[in-house]
Amino acid sequence: MYLLILLLPLLSFLVCFIFGRKVGNEGVKIVSVFSLSLTLFIVCILWKDINMNQEIFYIKLWDWINVGVFNSFIHIQYDQIVATMLMLIIFISLLVHLYSTFYMEGDPHLPRFMSYLSLFTLFMIILVTSSNLIQLSIGWEGVGLCSYLLINFWYTRIQANKSAIKAMVVNKVGDLGMLLAMMLIFLSLGSLNYNVLIPTSYFLDYPYIMDFSCFLLLIGVIGKSAQIGLHMWLPDAMEGPTPVSALIHAATMVTAGVFLIIRLSPFFEKSPTVLIIIIFVGSLTAFFSASIGLVQNDIKKVIAYSTCSQLGYMVMICGFSYYDCGLFHLFNHGFFKALLFLSAGSIIHAIRDEQDIRKMGNLIYYLPFSYICILVGSISLMGLPFLTGFYSKDLILEIANTEYIYSYALWLGLLSASFTAFYSFRLICYVFINKTQLNKINLMKIHEGGWNLIICLFALCILSVSIGYFTQFTIIRDYEPLIILNNDKMKPLYLTILGVLLCLLFFFNITLWWKSFTKKSFKKVYSFVLGSWYFDYLINHYIVKPFMKVGFNVSYKFIDNQILEFFGPTIIYNKVTSKANELSKFYSGNISIYTFMFIAFIYCFLIKF
Repeated sequence: MYLLILLLPLLSFLVCFIFGRKVGNEGVKIVSVFSLSLTLFIVCILWKDINMNQEIFYIKLWDWINVGVFNSFIHIQYDQIVATMLMLIIFISLLVHLYSTFYMEGDPHLPRFMSYLSLFTLFMIILVTSSNLIQLSIGWEGVGLCSYLLINFWYTRIQANKSAIKAMVVNKVGDLGMLLAMMLIFLSLGSLNYNVLIPTSYFLDYPYIMDFSCFLLLIGVIGKSAQIGLHMWLPDAMEGPTPVSALIHAATMVTAGVFLIIRLSPFFEKSPTVLIIIIFVGSLTAFFSASIGLVQNDIKKVIAYSTCSQLGYMVMICGFSYYDCGLFHLFNHGFFKALLFLSAGSIIHAIRDEQDIRKMGNLIYYLPFSYICILVGSISLMGLPFLTGFYSKDLILEIANTEYIYSYALWLGLLSASFTAFYSFRLICYVFINKTQLNKINLMKIHEGGWNLIICLFALCILSVSIGYFTQFTIIRDYEPLIILNNDKMKPLYLTILGVLLCLLFFFNITLWWKSFTKKSFKKVYSFVLGSWYFDYLINHYIVKPFMKVGFNVSYKFIDNQILEFFGPTIIYNKVTSKANELSKFYSGNISIYTFMFIAFIYCFLIKF
């Protein structure tokens, strides 16, 4: 029965992609939503069996590669980590499919869109249920492919083309690190199967090999989970339809990197050096992304940078060796992040595809349900008691508070929490409280979405309040009591409230904002943050352009133009042409000569044999 968890999304993809035009838009909607609903039902049974009965399931399918000492299997394993990930993936994917039946209504390519969503879900399931790194790489590359297809779904838009290519190219940098890590692991340990390489790593004689392998794996994590340095693709991925953004940010693509660290946690534990790097990368990503979110004006990009920041928290806590806490925050984050994106999609759809928050305002009276959803999602994102985000985010900061040697991680996390509160309420103020900036035509046509949209938002709203409380004792293990003073425990709450108050102060006191903005130093900081810390500029100027220059001068001008063309088309074309002219002299058109040559050839052939 548990094999259907893979087969049903595959069936949905095949029906929508191959027979989409025959079954029609309504048929595509029914098939995809029904398939994911049945999959969710099976996953709920799996969740109960694993968490209540403490069972682990291992399904052997077939041997894939068996060459000498190199062997790889297509086997599926279900344990607590996999069950938690599947619950998140399938539930969010089901809601995104259902949401898309309204949001993408009228799109002529709806069957293709629904098939891509199902394929995205399938590859993510393959990734998390894999029993070895080879099988994981199928899902790893598959989600990258699907992200390209979905970001570029509206392929007639040049910005969508550019964003999809950027996502693919940046992820390929991380994928290269992943590939090199797999090669090094196999050469040093002789296997890529989890149940072999993890126990074998304890007997490795050369620790530096373990450090280097984990570092290469970390490069893959940085690319897939949009950590600092390879984060540039994630905000640009907002060019795709809003349901795609929800699926990428909440349940699939970006969660793959964090899952890899959690899945190979015993492997990473053998490399304390890489764990320190993980703490640094995660904490800096959380702070860096939150600071950029302060000044974004695109409603989807504000939420996108919040995703990047929350992923930083997850990576950071894995560096502290609390992997189940990272999994818990990953699970909780998926629900309120999907709520934020789908609520933003409801707003965008209601005001005719406007995404600039400066052009909205006063929507609290026109879209009250969307306002409640955005508010609940934002409060959960901020980690205020006692919503879903609080149970995992507050725990992460509490754990960081006990590791005094890594105090920089704590303070970067606390500042990120304050920034998160600021930009979350800034978004609410601009969209719902500010005076309306909409034109009269858009204002008169504002309306809430259909029943399928409202059901999705309502379900996510309830779960964004409650799911963290109900799953905190099933996902995370029993920790020893953390020795934290009350004042230290209240730091996240104090700084979060401070961020909210500063936002309200700046929003309602225009004079204070204007005085701050006229200062030269503030302008420089604002420009620096608005430019995303100039990462794109630095990478383009110092990495991309020099490589393109070298490639043009060496590869194109020298190798292609001067060597290959000289020995290839130039020489071959001239020689073939001249020889053909010489050979043409033997063509006389006299049939008697041809007959004589044919008889002579036959005679010589018979004498020889």
